[in-house]
Amino acid sequence: MYFQSSRLVARRFAAADLPAFIAMRNDPHVARYQSWDSYTLPEAEAFLKDMDAIQPGDTGWFQFALTASGDFIGDLGFRILEDPRLAQIGYTIARTHWGKGYATEAVKAFLDYAFAAFPLHRITASVDPRNPASCRVLEKAGFRREALFRESEWFRGEWADDAIYALLRADHTQRAGNTQTLET
Repeated sequence: MYFQSSRLVARRFAAADLPAFIAMRNDPHVARYQSWDSYTLPEAEAFLKDMDAIQPGDTGWFQFALTASGDFIGDLGFRILEDPRLAQIGYTIARTHWGKGYATEAVKAFLDYAFAAFPLHRITASVDPRNPASCRVLEKAGFRREALFRESEWFRGEWADDAIYALLRADHTQRAGNTQTLET
């Protein structure tokens, strides 16, 4: 386990997560603002192999499996940038678990873990502003919207805007009510 909250545990992906992971990625409602359209078992197996070979904080994306009551409900991705004081996050929650506060809870718990485990100064997230639920998640977690790049992404056959949110270590330190974290 890497971090947890009152209802969630974030851990490495396991082979047992793959059916739920594939189903989540193949849900067109979940994929609407993501880079994939569909996801196959061979892609999931390659993903699992890639995740097994890296640690959080290594170059490239590391994705944590998010579980509630032991069941896979989504993932949270984390990437340290070229300057190791800068990072980016992304998250996906299976549709059956939308509207329950899991994404906000996961992001808040992740922030506690990341700022404790790594020498980070700033964490950013890139969000399609047509996804107001994701924007609210970041705002509830303390992120500030810093920029809106109009029609800056060619996405699914059309130009799309890109909203950039960021949180500084100092902002996080000032936030009250941090969730408990565990590092292993």
